[in-house]
Amino acid sequence: MAKPMSNLTLIKKLQQASRQRQQAHCSGAGFTLIELIVVVLMIAVLSAIAAPGWLAFVNRQRVAKVNDGIFVALQQAQREAKRTKKSYSVSFKTDSDQLKVAVYPEGTTTFPWKPLNEGLDIKAGQVILCSNIDTTANTTGSVSCDLSSDDEKRTIEFDYQGNLAKVAGNSPDTNIGVTAAIPQSTGGTQPIEATARCVIVKTIIGSMVTEQGDNCPQ
Repeated sequence: MAKPMSNLTLIKKLQQASRQRQQAHCSGAGFTLIELIVVVLMIAVLSAIAAPGWLAFVNRQRVAKVNDGIFVALQQAQREAKRTKKSYSVSFKTDSDQLKVAVYPEGTTTFPWKPLNEGLDIKAGQVILCSNIDTTANTTGSVSCDLSSDDEKRTIEFDYQGNLAKVAGNSPDTNIGVTAAIPQSTGGTQPIEATARCVIVKTIIGSMVTEQGDNCPQ
């Protein structure tokens, strides 16, 4: 017949079992160096995959916001022309890579320029403007992305009815517009075509549409 286990022996065995459980818990709670390296590599790979997509999304948002500003400015000029029964113009230019817009009535000599990207958290040079308008309002010309002075500004003018105004007595050109795009390089004036968004005045009566990509003046 087996002897009953003494209290001291039982206590020792319980203590030993407790230590074994603690050691097992501690060994499973940490990470080995190899495991940490694998995790870091996985994070790096996932970041490399996600970064271009995130940058493309941010760029699309920037261009879309600027394009919305172009559309609002054109609508404002057309609306004011109808309201006041006076010709109104909207001009666009860049100044030290800052996008500028001015909405003003006929006869204005000092242009009320203001930032087109005001309040949009868009830094200078991140978005550029291009246009197929010549330096004469409502007249098509070769597409330019260098609107860097008052002499190079691009202008759309509406008459007192909100139609495209005549130019020196002649009918205005149609399908004129302004494009916002991401430049190919910082401070550059060549757009990445896939990022382009624009507002185009399609008809003499001043109908406007928004387009993107190859459908925009670039």
